[in-house]
Amino acid sequence: MIISFKPHSREEIPLRVKWLNNREANKYAIENPEHETTTEEQTVWYDRYEQNPYKKFFTIFDDEKPIGFMGLSDIDKEAVAFIMIGEDDYRGKGIGKISLKYLIDYGFKELGLKRMTASTDPRNEPVIKLNKSVGFREISRDERDISWEITK
Repeated sequence: MIISFKPHSREEIPLRVKWLNNREANKYAIENPEHETTTEEQTVWYDRYEQNPYKKFFTIFDDEKPIGFMGLSDIDKEAVAFIMIGEDDYRGKGIGKISLKYLIDYGFKELGLKRMTASTDPRNEPVIKLNKSVGFREISRDERDISWEITK
């Protein structure tokens, strides 16, 4: 397994649709997990993304196979981080940790960020464990959300 990352591209819109509609991948989504997205919606999203200097998204690859995506949003001196492993067979194999470490390194070294935040459903034990393992610390919690931060 060779994990790599490339900037998100328009060619990956069909994969975004597949992954965002994957119930298993999205069972802990903060947003509406019941909504099924469409190619048209994701094309509009991508058009806006291309014009938005405050977002950086990457596709995660195993060798040449795209398996998920991750990114930073609301980029200023800080950013909101997220990751999604869209292919079911690739979850639980340490790819999230490799990917999140890359994203943190990219944010601090390439973008000069001072702080990154993330949100997690409190039932999502794998992501809670992942966030702690790469240095995020819990800053708040309620029944629907855990907020995290990592600072440089």
